Amino acid sequence: MFIALFAGACQSYQARPLDLPAHEKAFLARPHLSPDAPFDLADGVTLSEAEAVAIVFNADLRIARLRAGVTLAGAENAGLWEDPVIGVDLTRILASVADPWKLAATVGFTIPVSGRLDIEKAKAKHEHVTELLRVEQREWQARINLRRAWARWSMLSAQAAATREFVDRSGQVLGIVDMMESAGEIPRTEARLFRIEKATTQSSLLLFEAQLASSTLAIKQLMGLAPAAPVELLPTTFEVPTGDLDAASRVMQSPAMRVAIAEYEVAEQSLQLEVRKQYPDLNLSPGYEREDGNDQVLLGISVPLPILNANRRGIAEANALRELSRAVAETVLEQLIGDLAEAAVQRDAAAEQRIFLESEIIPLVDAEYADAREIARLGEVNTLVLLESLVRQQDAQVRLIDARLAEVLATIRFEELLGPPIPAGDEGGAP
Repeated sequence: MFIALFAGACQSYQARPLDLPAHEKAFLARPHLSPDAPFDLADGVTLSEAEAVAIVFNADLRIARLRAGVTLAGAENAGLWEDPVIGVDLTRILASVADPWKLAATVGFTIPVSGRLDIEKAKAKHEHVTELLRVEQREWQARINLRRAWARWSMLSAQAAATREFVDRSGQVLGIVDMMESAGEIPRTEARLFRIEKATTQSSLLLFEAQLASSTLAIKQLMGLAPAAPVELLPTTFEVPTGDLDAASRVMQSPAMRVAIAEYEVAEQSLQLEVRKQYPDLNLSPGYEREDGNDQVLLGISVPLPILNANRRGIAEANALRELSRAVAETVLEQLIGDLAEAAVQRDAAAEQRIFLESEIIPLVDAEYADAREIARLGEVNTLVLLESLVRQQDAQVRLIDARLAEVLATIRFEELLGPPIPAGDEGGAP
């Protein structure tokens, strides 16, 4: 009967070999979204759509969620009573007696009167909540990484477009220069400057295109897609908020801060559990004994005395771990404040650079190029002035794109530190 009872309570092992070829096939076939999905990737992928795909397919997030499954399994099975212990003692008396056999059987139970099992459950629950917060942090980090990559890809697309426009313009001007060189109106050395500039810009365009291809692969990897996945990325115009981002009121809700607070709560629970372990649980061993042909009922009671050990090591280590968790939380807060201040400086500097380029330099170089073109149209071509104005216009456009990228990246850094916007009615602290 006992064997049948144990067999029914125990779980069986079932092997599950890896099937990497099947996973490779499924990976190369991504993405396949549900028919009920709110968007269609066939018409191009926007940043918001890419973030939704990444939440589903990103490899790091898949691992993070499986880790949360481990803590969930622990939380669901924490605080269980210890299994009973069956003991059988069979003795034969060697002397010649009427009944030489002596049999004793007991079943030992540990009664958790110390209350540690409730604390074990609470600790396991806090560990799972902490792991869920880590998953949220990694999901947010995956979205932030995707936004950074998308911003760089979008700016590379803009730089490539500006460079193609420069190549087209320089090609038009070079046609005029070739005719002037053939007519002997300008020296060969002066005409060669245009060819050098055009060739140099074409080389830069090849570099931009290579960087675009590499950036596209990086975005697909962040989305959890295969390199050859047939998706078309759509450039995004990032909205840069002006004014204060209300950083001070959101610091405590940042992903890093929420995880640090949760880790401290786990350390508190660990110390409480170790302290409770020094209090003994009650051990009961009811049983049956037959001796000299007489049946007897047994009841063994034992209680450990917390005198020599008293779980001093466990309590000391848990206390030290709590102090470490406190220092980690305080350090995260200090670092957040410093990082937010640095991001503000970088954003303001990039915004000032962008504004100065848009209001001062871009109008000047555009006006210079327009004047040079008008003079050329009237028949008074100054090739060096035309080349210089064309190069300066291109340089100003590239600098403006770089300034916009710096401003966007600084804003994304703000978002990374502060976390997603807090929904209305959810301004409480971390769980």
